[in-house]
Amino acid sequence: MRILLTALITLALLASEALAQTDPGAQAAQQAAEQAIQANQQAIQAMQQASQQAAQQAMQASQPTTPFWPGCCALAAKPKFSVKPGTYSTPRTVKIIDSTRGAIIYYTTDGWTPTQDSPRYMGPITVDSTTTLQAIAVVPYYRRSFVAKAEYKFPAPAPVPARASEVPSAPSNASVTPSPNKLVLVQNTPVHLAFAADVSSKTASVGDKIPLTLAEDLMIDDVVLVKQGTPAAGRIIQVDKTGLGGQPGDLTFQADSLDVNGTSVKLRGTVFLEGEAKPPNAEVLIPVVGGAFLLKHGQDAEIKKGATLTAYVDGDTSLPPAQ
Repeated sequence: MRILLTALITLALLASEALAQTDPGAQAAQQAAEQAIQANQQAIQAMQQASQQAAQQAMQASQPTTPFWPGCCALAAKPKFSVKPGTYSTPRTVKIIDSTRGAIIYYTTDGWTPTQDSPRYMGPITVDSTTTLQAIAVVPYYRRSFVAKAEYKFPAPAPVPARASEVPSAPSNASVTPSPNKLVLVQNTPVHLAFAADVSSKTASVGDKIPLTLAEDLMIDDVVLVKQGTPAAGRIIQVDKTGLGGQPGDLTFQADSLDVNGTSVKLRGTVFLEGEAKPPNAEVLIPVVGGAFLLKHGQDAEIKKGATLTAYVDGDTSLPPAQ
């Protein structure tokens, strides 16, 4: 049909040109014929474009939908916990499940956001004290899931007064000065630190120095080597701001060193914190107008003063004699 229509248009043009050569008065009719042919071609092109768009829409409608996230076509499903968050008086066994095929689950119980360096979920977790359980799912060829979070609270039991006969006597050697050959912090000794200032992904930049303090006395053989409150240092090594489509802010922090009477003890240890994601239609379908939902941002990652982390001594370090 299309070939026949093209042939007729060609014959009409040839006839019009011949007529124009023998009759100058026919030029106006030739121009009108050319305009009609041009309009007909435009109409054919418009019909073809409409047909292609309809075919594309039908193909998209037949494909399964995936959660929206800029820069990626699909996310792993968010993990789910078998026990609801809340307050409990007896231990609870929590299972973590994920509906995405091939998902590997990683979790934390210390308040920091899980990464692929976190413990891998290998079976039910028993919770018997106040705990914030967080989990992510990682699947090949998918973007990792949003963070699932649940807080389980266990009220602390009331202290039982000790009888007089049970009260321990004060040790006679309460202050012990270690000998010089014991003043060594060995590699991999855990060091519990606390943030001395608030940190936010909204204002932080890579390289920012963040003050820390020793969260508790560092002891060896009941001897205090480093006292609680001793200053330490760390820095931000990665930061992402909140983004369109509900993307959250995140922070990666690295512990660097502990200052002990002028001696710098090198530390290693990183923690990662992600704010809450706010993806459109993530939990419930919410009517939106146009593309306005794309402008929605997630929450910033906020590390509060007093938050704790565990770093490790990076190598055997000799300390000066205790004061």
